[in-house]
Amino acid sequence: MGLWAATSGTWINGLTVLLGSLLGARLGRSLGEGLRRHWRRWIGVVTLVLGLQMVQPLFHLRLGPLPALAPALLVLVLASALGAALGLDRRLARLLNGRPQASGPGDPELVGGAFVLFCVGPMTVVGCLRNGALGDPDLLLVKAALDGISAAVLATSAGVALAWVVLPLLVVQLSLSGVGALLAARLPDPATAPPVLFTAAVGGLLVLALALDLLELPHPSVTEALPALVLAPLVGAALT
Repeated sequence: MGLWAATSGTWINGLTVLLGSLLGARLGRSLGEGLRRHWRRWIGVVTLVLGLQMVQPLFHLRLGPLPALAPALLVLVLASALGAALGLDRRLARLLNGRPQASGPGDPELVGGAFVLFCVGPMTVVGCLRNGALGDPDLLLVKAALDGISAAVLATSAGVALAWVVLPLLVVQLSLSGVGALLAARLPDPATAPPVLFTAAVGGLLVLALALDLLELPHPSVTEALPALVLAPLVGAALT
């Protein structure tokens, strides 16, 4: 697999954040709350469709007599318990809300909060691993659209300084894609390997939960369930 195939989603993601930042800095505060909510919900619809596509392997993989849905549920329950014990929701909320509500142009705390928003979450981790291992950028393309809109909204307060977030975003996502490519190199056919398929499908369940969040519907905590992405490959190795 070539470099572009393994990292294309990251480069496009970086470009949308850059363009969103520049556009938002130019628009200033003219974007209304209603328009922002409208855009968020449409991204939620697209994310929901993609999540449904990602979970399809759960209907075909098996752990002995059990369909993969059962171990996937177990992984998510254990991961949520671990995430709650670690206080992941609380820690992330502290990072995101530890900045002033009214931030002036170029506020470094707002820029730092944007980095966390763009680089922490299942779409980043699962998307980069899928891109690196399978050459599939679809999830990162959805993330790129969401990040571009978010960057435009945030840049109305932070100004053009928000564009600097692109640099650490590229470092994080290219590193994760590299990890995916290394894992794929150890498997004869990563596109059909049960650990890869199961991990991606569990990530799909997290993406579905994120879609419910974007649509402002009741949903489980995606942040607390993030340890599932570590547990899933271990369980996936036992699947056929």
